[in-house]
Amino acid sequence: MAEGPLGGNPVIAPAPERLSRLRGRLGALRRDQRGTALVEFALVALPLFLIIFGILDFGRALNYYNDMTQLAGQGARFAAVNQEPCTQGQASCGTASANFQQDLAAWADSPELKNKVQVCIVSDPSTTTVGTPVTVKVSYQFKFLPLIRAIPITLSSTQTERSETSTATYVQGGPGC
Repeated sequence: MAEGPLGGNPVIAPAPERLSRLRGRLGALRRDQRGTALVEFALVALPLFLIIFGILDFGRALNYYNDMTQLAGQGARFAAVNQEPCTQGQASCGTASANFQQDLAAWADSPELKNKVQVCIVSDPSTTTVGTPVTVKVSYQFKFLPLIRAIPITLSSTQTERSETSTATYVQGGPGC
């Protein structure tokens, strides 16, 4: 403690040289740039990664839609000529049967779509004649990233072709029709 110049009153403040030393250190910390890049990266990283993974997930959805479009086209062609889609390991393909939708779903290129895609034959096979439209609809419930998984979208594709046979042996409908 230092005595005040006017009568011995104690002064409760640090000595002037300690105060200037403290201000010098605080000023140096304020001017120091260490760690700012880490803080800036932490602020930018979450939106950046959401955008990157969103683009990748949108590409995955687009690939599934493309696979489903091909599947609907192949299914409509098989139904138009009344043929069963050959599954892998099957020796020969016969006429279409009640398993038409399941066999067609197994044709999906993407592993996640195999047997999870819903194949629906919209046309009634009992009224099929040559030239009657045969419609096959393929749909799949797509779920995005876990952060926005609560907003699933339904991807679907429909293909119609003219029947080339007078009798159809496949069954109308399918799971989710």
